[in-house]
Amino acid sequence: MTRVLAVISAVPVAIRWLATIVFVVLIVALSITPDRGQAGDTVFHWLVTNTGTLLQKILHLLVYATLTGMLFWALESIATRRLRIVLALGGAVLLGAALEWFQLRVPGRFGSVGDILLNAAGAILGLVVALLLM
Repeated sequence: MTRVLAVISAVPVAIRWLATIVFVVLIVALSITPDRGQAGDTVFHWLVTNTGTLLQKILHLLVYATLTGMLFWALESIATRRLRIVLALGGAVLLGAALEWFQLRVPGRFGSVGDILLNAAGAILGLVVALLLM
């Protein structure tokens, strides 16, 4: 475990940010993709319609836990741990809330307060894990 943490800590900051930004772009793309149920549907539509509600909720937790951990990792060059916590947690929670709000305007998608809370719970989980590991 110590060796894995040493390897993770050795990753250059630019690579950390690139990985985090790619993950954010993936989250945004999946969150704003319409779900219309038409001929020629996307793989995304197929996945959403064939993924049970419980699994979707678990994925909310895992995605935002991962996002928060990645943000905390990317922000490691900030000396103040408290500021890193605020930025990582705040960034993940704000992104989750903004995407849920935006989904109210996407055909076939819906945003909910419950999903915002799941995103926030996932962010808190990710922060706890990041604090234990880094």
